[in-house]
Amino acid sequence: MKQIYSWLKKLAQLINFTRLFIVNTIFLIIIILIVVAINVDEQQVAIADNSILHLNFQGNIVEQKQPVDFSSELSKQLLSAQQSQVNEYQIDEILQVIRYAQDEPKIKSILLELDGLSSASLNHLTDIGKALNEFKEKGKAVTAISDNYSQTQYLLASFADKIYLNPQGLVFLQGFSVYRLYFKEALDNLLITPHIFKVGTYKSFVEPFTQNQMSKESKLANRHWLNQLWQNYIATVISERKDKSTITAQSLSPSLAQLKSALQNTGGDTAQYAKQAGLVDFLNNRFEIITKFKEQAKSDGTDFNLLGYDDYQSTLPRLYESPSSHDQIALIHGSGEILAGEQNRDAIGGDSFSQLLEKALNNNRVKAVVIRLDTPGGSAFASEKIRQQVLALKKAGKKVVVSMGSVTASGGYWIASAADHIVASPTTLTGSIGIFGMFASAEKALNKFGIYNDGVGTSELSTIDPTRALNPDLAEIMQIGIEHGYQQFLTIVADGRDMSLVEVDNVAQGRVWTGIDAQQRGLVDQLGNLQDAITQAAELAQLTQYEVKEIAPALSTKQQLLNDLFTSAVQFLPQGVQISPVLYQAINSLQSQTAILTKFNDPQGRYAYCPMCIIN
Repeated sequence: MKQIYSWLKKLAQLINFTRLFIVNTIFLIIIILIVVAINVDEQQVAIADNSILHLNFQGNIVEQKQPVDFSSELSKQLLSAQQSQVNEYQIDEILQVIRYAQDEPKIKSILLELDGLSSASLNHLTDIGKALNEFKEKGKAVTAISDNYSQTQYLLASFADKIYLNPQGLVFLQGFSVYRLYFKEALDNLLITPHIFKVGTYKSFVEPFTQNQMSKESKLANRHWLNQLWQNYIATVISERKDKSTITAQSLSPSLAQLKSALQNTGGDTAQYAKQAGLVDFLNNRFEIITKFKEQAKSDGTDFNLLGYDDYQSTLPRLYESPSSHDQIALIHGSGEILAGEQNRDAIGGDSFSQLLEKALNNNRVKAVVIRLDTPGGSAFASEKIRQQVLALKKAGKKVVVSMGSVTASGGYWIASAADHIVASPTTLTGSIGIFGMFASAEKALNKFGIYNDGVGTSELSTIDPTRALNPDLAEIMQIGIEHGYQQFLTIVADGRDMSLVEVDNVAQGRVWTGIDAQQRGLVDQLGNLQDAITQAAELAQLTQYEVKEIAPALSTKQQLLNDLFTSAVQFLPQGVQISPVLYQAINSLQSQTAILTKFNDPQGRYAYCPMCIIN
């Protein structure tokens, strides 16, 4: 027995020694890597003559980059079928790169390689397209290549002088849509009772919980703005391609019968169909295209030089960073759903975003503030808290301009309505002035299994519990609160936009409008982009010399270091532990529609939110 005990003791000591050795070795390696990283000088990028700026986006074009976070990076790696890292490219950084390149004599052209571009909003793509057109006006060429073109990729490619497609590829333009999952029958089967409180004919967030299909009112409203966005897409492509091909609206949006007939004529060859329809100019693979570039460079007596996006960006000054002592226009980004309290940068927190506005308020050099919003809304309480901070800025004599991104609706418009001036893009989705609340009870489901809730309380309000039936009087009280919230919303917009309550109600009721519609109805002052908003802020504040100062939450040095270290380690996960992207898409769709039950945290349960404003 003693021998067994002695053997076990030695085994335990060996295991402990091995554990400590491994931990200390890993720690030592990390320290060595940190020291090396600190002491290694970054290689200086040299721009060669006749360089081709290579815009090879591998990931998403976003309003604002999110700080690298270990947990989210782990999730992305597990939920991605790609081994390569999915990157984020900030829209104003892309515009800076293109605009500097147009004045760089050593850069002669741009190569758009679009296979890796995953997502980008319509307004981002048109802003990049505008910058590409300015680049071409300098006598420089833009070429687009891809094995296949998604709808997003093709819109960007349409701004190129030449579009190449792989002979085995296709251009897939499916249009825009809004489809949702509906849970009424499932809830009925589960004996869960949803209690819905809303104001607004078109406030459709709660529809999936009360019916099995989209209402006629929602279909009417959604079809209106979806058609507007699609017609804008078609018009943009035709305008950019009109001098290069015989492209038509039918080429971009054929009926199934027309598409079937055209493909039969090409023997099912999707690439040949794309060329005949005027969607692309040439059918070549990447090797052939690069060979053409090399031969052209050789005939010109120059070398073939591809200059990467990241390499060129590293040579440029940082955005919104100036050492001057001029007056400042503060730029504050807000992206994601509006939630109460402190939130990370992937959401707009009632407290955290207000603190950013307060920094601008307390900075004497800041004479105007541009708030860049990209949000479908969320908590009414948090939206009002942020709006109060906007009013404080105006009271202090600082001009406030709201620049709308791809969507600034519901709670986003609640905030925007207080600004001195509102700028939206033609394809911005905004409005959705309405409010709702929801409470679900499961007493019937519990009763079926012989589980009952009973007891005593000091007042009737103490009976509120998801395991008990909702008292009808309490339901009426909740509806009264929602109706008060809607009237408050109308009053806020009426005061901010100098409209009557009747005028606001006519464009409210939860209805979504595009930027074009919103301007016509007095909800928006100007159609334009972020730079237009900054220019307008300078005019309102009567500034001739100024610098733009970005105010954003900052990660601590410790947090940033830990995130960088752990994020790098995530990339070594074997592909065998990754989840199917199809499963991920289904999970993500379900999660986004049930956010009110899992994520929303308004203290009064009142929400100004537009689920339809996320298009497919």
